[in-house]
Amino acid sequence: MSEEQQIADYCEKGRAHWPDEPVTPLKSASVQCQMEETFYEHYLRYFQNAEEKRRWNVDTDIPWAAAEGNASELIVSIIESFCAVESFLPDYTSKIMALIRKSKGRALFQANWGYEESKHSLALERWLIASGKRTEDEMEDFERSLLGAEWKLPFETPRQMICYTMIQELATGLNYTNLRKLVHENGEGDPCLDKALRWLSSDESAHYNFFRKGVKTYMALDPEGTIADIKYVFDNFAMPAHALIPEWEKRGAEIEASGIYGPKMYLAKIRKPVLEDLNISRTQLKEAGLPSHEIDEVADRAETKAEQAKQALYPRITSLPAIPVAASRVQKRLLTI
Repeated sequence: MSEEQQIADYCEKGRAHWPDEPVTPLKSASVQCQMEETFYEHYLRYFQNAEEKRRWNVDTDIPWAAAEGNASELIVSIIESFCAVESFLPDYTSKIMALIRKSKGRALFQANWGYEESKHSLALERWLIASGKRTEDEMEDFERSLLGAEWKLPFETPRQMICYTMIQELATGLNYTNLRKLVHENGEGDPCLDKALRWLSSDESAHYNFFRKGVKTYMALDPEGTIADIKYVFDNFAMPAHALIPEWEKRGAEIEASGIYGPKMYLAKIRKPVLEDLNISRTQLKEAGLPSHEIDEVADRAETKAEQAKQALYPRITSLPAIPVAASRVQKRLLTI
C-alpha cells in the first residue's frame, strides 16, 4: 500500500458507520439555527458510534503484562514528547469549552473529547513505566517541569477553532499511526505498545471526522467566510503546546528525523488531503488566495477523484455490451418476404 493510500485509509477509518450527508441550506431558518441543529445531530451520532463500537478501557483493553523494554531511547523520547503534549488537556478542554459553550452540540462533544483524550496521556505514561523505561519518580519530575506553562487558544472564533482542531486531530492521529509503523519496522515494539497506539489513533481519527463534518456544515451554509477562515488557520497553524514543552526544538527534530511528523509531511499529508476532502472548487481556492500551483494540484486531484467516484457508480452500465433486441413478429414477417 502506497503512502497516499495509507493516508486515505486512515482518514476513512473515522467515518466508518457514519457516511457523509449533504447539508442543504434552508431559507426558513437562520444559518446559526441550522448550524446548531446540525452540530447536535452530529454529536448524537458520534456518541452512539463511540458507545457501540469504539469505547476502550485503559486497565483491561491494553495487555500491560506484555510491555517490554526493548524500545530504543529515541522511541521512548518520542512517546514522552507525545505524553507531554497530551498533558495540557485541562487547558485544551477549558479554553475551547469557554469559547463554544453556547453551542449545545459542540459543548457536549468537547466534554466527551476531554474524557477520551484523558485516556491517551494515561496510556502513554503507563507504558513508559510498565516497560521499565521510566520510573514513577521520573515521570512526576517531568510533569512538574510542565506545570508553569499554560496553553492559550491559537484562534479567536468558534469557526476558526473547529478548522484548527480538524487539522490538528488529523495530524495527531497520523503521528500515532506513523509511530506505530516505525516501531514495527525497527522491531522495537511489544503487544502492549501496539495496542495502545491503535486505540489512540482510532480515537483521533473519530475526532477528526467530527470536526471535518462541522467544517463541511459551515462550508454548506457560509462557504465564503469558511474558506477565508480555513486559509487563515492553515497560514498560521502550529501543533499545540510545542512552545511550552522544555527542549521541544530537540524533541521536534527527533520526531521529524524519524519520519513521524514535520513541515514537509504537514503540507503533503495534512494540508492537501484536507483541502481535497472539503471539495473546495478551483474558483473558491483562487478567491481564498492560495498559491496557484497548490490550487491546480488540489483541484486536479479532487476533480479526478470525483470523476472516478462517478464512474464507480455505473461500472456494469459502462462495461456490459448492448443486448440485442429480439425482432417482433411483424419484423420477422417482413424479413422473410
